[in-house]
Amino acid sequence: MTSDPKAPDAPAVYLYREDSTDNRSHYISRYARIKVLTEKGKEWGTVEVPFSATASGTPIITARTIHPDGTVIPLQGKVEDLLVVKTNEHNVRVSVFNMPSVEVGSILEYKWTIPMGAGKVAGFIDAEEGYYSSAMASVIPAWEVQQDLYAHKEHFYYNPKSDIESNVLGSTVTWIVDGERASYLLYTQRLPHGVQVTESPKQDYSLDIQDVPAFRRVADAPPEDSLRYRVNFYYTPYTTPKDYWENESKRWSKNLDQFVSLTASIQAAAAQMTAAAPTAEAKARKLYDAVQAMDNTNYSRRLTEEERRREHLKREIKKADDVLREKSGSGNDLAGLYLALARAAGISADGVQVASRDERLFDTNFLSLHQLDALVVVLHLDGKDVYVDPGEKLCPFGQLHWTHAMAGGLQQNAATPTYTPGNQVKDAITAHAADMAVDASGNVTGTVQLVMNGPAALHWRQMNLMTDSDEVKKRLNESMRQMLPPGMNAEVTGLKGLDAADGYLQVTARISGPLGTVTGKRILLPAFPFSPAGHAQFVSDDKRDLPIDFHYAEQVIDDAIYHLPAGYSLEGAPQQAEVPWPEHARLVVKVSSTPNAVDIKHVFARAVVLLDSKEYATLRDYYQKLATTDQQQVVLVPAAASGN
Repeated sequence: MTSDPKAPDAPAVYLYREDSTDNRSHYISRYARIKVLTEKGKEWGTVEVPFSATASGTPIITARTIHPDGTVIPLQGKVEDLLVVKTNEHNVRVSVFNMPSVEVGSILEYKWTIPMGAGKVAGFIDAEEGYYSSAMASVIPAWEVQQDLYAHKEHFYYNPKSDIESNVLGSTVTWIVDGERASYLLYTQRLPHGVQVTESPKQDYSLDIQDVPAFRRVADAPPEDSLRYRVNFYYTPYTTPKDYWENESKRWSKNLDQFVSLTASIQAAAAQMTAAAPTAEAKARKLYDAVQAMDNTNYSRRLTEEERRREHLKREIKKADDVLREKSGSGNDLAGLYLALARAAGISADGVQVASRDERLFDTNFLSLHQLDALVVVLHLDGKDVYVDPGEKLCPFGQLHWTHAMAGGLQQNAATPTYTPGNQVKDAITAHAADMAVDASGNVTGTVQLVMNGPAALHWRQMNLMTDSDEVKKRLNESMRQMLPPGMNAEVTGLKGLDAADGYLQVTARISGPLGTVTGKRILLPAFPFSPAGHAQFVSDDKRDLPIDFHYAEQVIDDAIYHLPAGYSLEGAPQQAEVPWPEHARLVVKVSSTPNAVDIKHVFARAVVLLDSKEYATLRDYYQKLATTDQQQVVLVPAAASGN
């Protein structure tokens, strides 16, 4: 078996896969049989184990590789020698082991079992504590049903009750979730039509599923965790979305109000920061600049407990007052401080807790606040709502990081879950201005001025906080080479505005290389060397099952000037044109020329950000029109030939 008709071109397939979480017996386990079909499929011989020495017992691992001729190669060695720590594709450190003697055609069979770690139960004498802690050890699973490989069969099992709950108490132990008693075990499921989790009379859960396709990653799609087939179990105080969000919104808002409560130091700082500001908006901007100037530990480093003791700092930040005193905190801490300062300055403001759109899509049927990870602030200024993102370093006032725009969550003084607004196109402009000299062989030399604001500029500015300007230049070089046609070189020579929040980030680069093609006496040049319509998948893929997420609305302005070689003239250039997609996008092409040069402007604006897969046919049709437009060329001929 070197291929699978149910999964053509697959590097490997799961013949069978099983995940079990048995709280009664205090273990979690995984069993798998994988058929390796190609050289690439041998990568699945590296197996991840979610093992933490401080939170669970030592794993029990059994594994073997079965070769096509029937030879069996067992895994040998002690667990401590087999397991090594690596970083997986999601940049998460995990423990892994390697299957023995993996070959194309082999079957990889393994099972790991992890005893649950003993928890900590208060209120018992030492002799009893160990027993009760062990007896109550339990885990709440998340079933990752869809993998990167096709799966013929999968089985999942979850027994939620520990043995002490089943045999001693006779009922489920109440969990504490976000400080509130949570007695109801619920789950959300994203599964194929007709497939669902089943609950037995014993109140354990299982799922059997066949022919699960491999998860296919595509560009311009929402986060994977919101698209893969999966089941999430969780405990909650309420059983209906209406009851949950009504009550949890009030409790969350109350807790936030306590964090941002006014103190004398907050009021004094707000007065000092806003001195001489004539309007509420001017005050809001001064406060924003002051908070942005503080140490954001999302981009620096949190102090260890020992360091905090040496600096005589509190062990943890509990209120905005603590953030102000230390002039340091996480992004959410700083956002809370900004909310407190704004209110102290007499500005009407509310906190908004959202699910970051690069991690997950907000799901109102998932009754958990854990999906809401970012705090932003909405200011009510002169009858307008102005959203700000003080926890995002270098994010301009009045804008949100794209992951927090069009994001769902909770807003104070709002009766139901809400969504933040999207960005304005004017706040997301990228422009390339290329000035290029063409020689008779089709090579070009020249410069490119790249300017950008909004999300694109913020990306590079925040990268600079985590690395340095040399690394930013290196990555900008790589980015520009990817934008240019193959064979072209780009070298960044200047960089301005990298440390500023407002205004444009400006990049200057030298470019050179074989851009044109010589055919007979003609030189053919791409009319649009920086085309923004490079979403090749929209042109090549005739259908799409996943939604489209462009992240943010934007405008891309390309201005390419070609200086003709001596003795050549312009024979052909694109016609001026408009390609509209009403209320979604528009392309405008403008062309002007002189005897020695041609100037081509390509202006593309896209207002749409999120589209359902049902709208893909219309999207594809539009991008095919863009692709056709972008294939046009500039044609140069010897001046004598142009007169024939």
